[in-house]
Amino acid sequence: MQKDARQEQDTAPTIPQMVDDVHEGKLPRRGLMLALAALGISAAGISAIVAAISHPITPKPSTPPNPQEQQHLEHHDNHISKQSRAQIDELHHDYAEHAVVEDSLHDEPFVGRAAILARKSMGFAAVTNAQITITNRVVQSNQVTVEWVATGIHSGDLPGLPASNRPYVLQGVTVVVREEGKIVREALYFDAANFRRQCSGQCDI
Repeated sequence: MQKDARQEQDTAPTIPQMVDDVHEGKLPRRGLMLALAALGISAAGISAIVAAISHPITPKPSTPPNPQEQQHLEHHDNHISKQSRAQIDELHHDYAEHAVVEDSLHDEPFVGRAAILARKSMGFAAVTNAQITITNRVVQSNQVTVEWVATGIHSGDLPGLPASNRPYVLQGVTVVVREEGKIVREALYFDAANFRRQCSGQCDI
């Protein structure tokens, strides 16, 4: 029974795959929401994902991770550490050559290391005082789902969003899928419209 359960977990669709199914009309949004809840994603995290595909987070207690889960979490800790220090050269080694990154702020995915790292360089240049607070992490097979709150100052240009020097607060979810220790797919879900409103001064934070 335990072996069958592990096999079933390994073949379960990842969150980005389920989001794709919603976009393609193969999965209703309610079905996605129920699946996310079953994975242990909080209501705030589910809302962030639903907001991203449509157009206060409380940390959750968790059971101690098994060795495979612990390895995934260690990979993620190292990745976040490099990102917090804007170590582009080091981040290069975290992604598989064919990796794909989806970002709610951009219409098209970033495919391949060069495109992914160019995106990160642009993001680092566009934000000062950037901080990310991780509020919940869930490991399922080769997938790590991370809920976070990001703050910073929009001090540089982004596509369609000139530098405003305005502060922002953003809640979101990042899903990281790894194979052989390398990121093969990364999806960032957040309310991009809210981010644009904050940075353009159209609403108060």
